[in-house]
Amino acid sequence: MKLRLQTFALLIIGIVSIQYSHSQYTHPTTFIQNEYVGACLVSTCAATYTDNGGGGNYSNSINNIYRVFCPNAAGNCMRVTFNSFNTESGYDWLNVKNGPTQNSVNFTTGPANISGEIMGTPATPFSYTSSDASGCLTFRFRSDFSVTRPGWTATLACVPCAGGPNGTDNNDCMNLTPICSSASINSASLGPGIVAEGCTGSSCPAGGENHTNWYSFTAQTTGTFNMMLTPNVGTGDYDFAIYGPNVTCGALGTPIRCTDSGSTGTTGLTGTAFDNIEDVTGDKYLATMNITAGDSYIVVIDEWSPNSAGGYSLAFNGTASLDCTILPVELSEFGAEYVPDEDIVDLFWTTESERENDYFLVERSLDGIDYKAIGTVKGQSTTQMETNYYAMDSDPSIGVNYYRLKQFDTNGDHTYSEVKSVNLLDDHYDILSVVPNPTTGISQLSFNCYEKGESVITIYDGSGKIVQSIVLGCKAGANHFNIDLSSQDDGIYMITLNTNYKSYSHRIMKQ
Repeated sequence: MKLRLQTFALLIIGIVSIQYSHSQYTHPTTFIQNEYVGACLVSTCAATYTDNGGGGNYSNSINNIYRVFCPNAAGNCMRVTFNSFNTESGYDWLNVKNGPTQNSVNFTTGPANISGEIMGTPATPFSYTSSDASGCLTFRFRSDFSVTRPGWTATLACVPCAGGPNGTDNNDCMNLTPICSSASINSASLGPGIVAEGCTGSSCPAGGENHTNWYSFTAQTTGTFNMMLTPNVGTGDYDFAIYGPNVTCGALGTPIRCTDSGSTGTTGLTGTAFDNIEDVTGDKYLATMNITAGDSYIVVIDEWSPNSAGGYSLAFNGTASLDCTILPVELSEFGAEYVPDEDIVDLFWTTESERENDYFLVERSLDGIDYKAIGTVKGQSTTQMETNYYAMDSDPSIGVNYYRLKQFDTNGDHTYSEVKSVNLLDDHYDILSVVPNPTTGISQLSFNCYEKGESVITIYDGSGKIVQSIVLGCKAGANHFNIDLSSQDDGIYMITLNTNYKSYSHRIMKQ
């Protein structure tokens, strides 16, 4: 559930921004829409971050205002390095949080204390690196009404990490998922992606993204359109915004429907509501939309905490129908897996049926933007039979490799598949992370698998006794799994994880 300033809550749904190398950012001193967030989310890999003093002392009475920085490159996590730090000890402090929200876990390693507060004049430089699946860091500052100090100067940079954002999930608008009918959709967003989008900084949606999924739909007939979003767990806290008609991810404009409501549970568009935009005091229901055949819209769903509600279902109704035209090729599977013994990437896909399918062009990109063809596979022309295809990238690069299929019809028309990524990591960055640590119960493991297979997690207590042993599947690339030490005594535990190609170990404290 969101924390509020007085009776207010927080929706974060991005910013469209152009980043230059070593941009400069200061800590905000005022709230946006009476929420604790003070600035739009920033996606960057090279920036300077300071208090608001501009060379002088920071301001009095900064009341726990925060801002968020996230990586703008896939397979990376944010690292902050403080080059100077000076606040009033015992009264003014900065929290550095591992994740993209005001409630993300505080770093509690030195010079932060056990409560996550950094204050006084600790020795510099010191650094913190995100191990959250979002790759983001959040900074929350509190100053009282008396003495102020020079504050801090810090640099922000990206470092490669196994558990960071992959750049292909639909938590970025450029990877949105088309929808055309009532469907149960499992929310699996672990953060805001690598592009900051949609933020106004003044009205709904304020702040930036938390854990988002982006979708699009097109009207097949003219009429009314309603949408209902129901969390699988009733206490789930979701918000949404709708952009359109006929906008692009690079130019979303102002949303035509947007709720920043602080209420939990079901939300959506309904014929009994009359407002189009609402802030945190709203009732979470917005007015019906009138849509025209051929017009398209972009929808973003934002969850406050990652997968805390166990997903949600989206249902659509009204007099208008959505365009569900069947594509010439029904692609039911597309996958990419790294084979470390051969240093290749296997690409495989399956079609349920084909109509006048000429061939597939296999394309690869190293930045998710510019693609080059690496192979051609002949199609089956017309068939109602399931067909399996295979291709190989014999020369993948260290880092994130993006793959997509460009499918050509016999008349020359073409369509693109979804994008898949494979993260090839140097051993230096191929680590296991456990967050939060220390823990009071549940922590998330992030680790890398070189290929799809089986992994074994074993947890030992301080005497070497096995307290848990878990066998689970892992996919190629970054993996995440929750462990639960709630029923165990306080103390130090050792976690070992064995995959087909590598073994990891990590200590965790239960308190």
